[in-house]
Amino acid sequence: MTKKNLQKLSDANLEIMKLVWRRGEVTINDILEAVNSGRKDKVKRATVQVQMRRLERYGWLKHRKDTREFYYSPLRGEAEAKVSILHNVRDRVFGGSYAELVKCLFAGGRVPGDELQRIVEFLNGNDKE
Repeated sequence: MTKKNLQKLSDANLEIMKLVWRRGEVTINDILEAVNSGRKDKVKRATVQVQMRRLERYGWLKHRKDTREFYYSPLRGEAEAKVSILHNVRDRVFGGSYAELVKCLFAGGRVPGDELQRIVEFLNGNDKE
């Protein structure tokens, strides 16, 4: 799957990927425990297992097997996911227009000075990230 054709991440997929990015390598049980912590309606192990397999099929995860346990790690970085999500929003909501997307972001209210400074630095090519 090419970068341009990356499968979109659902909210549930993104929740799992955030955990994987934070931890680096996880098992299904690690994800199950993290997802269910503080949740009233618990997610079943089979549900997490299906999601992990889908994420692997979509090109977001890879796994290695050690004895009876599968260890999953990211194939795609968090920054790549953010770009993919925003490009999807730009294309679907704003007809592919970067200008309309940015205009909408700024229409929501006053941008704090430190954030505005970071944006200006980025636009000037002085981004430190």
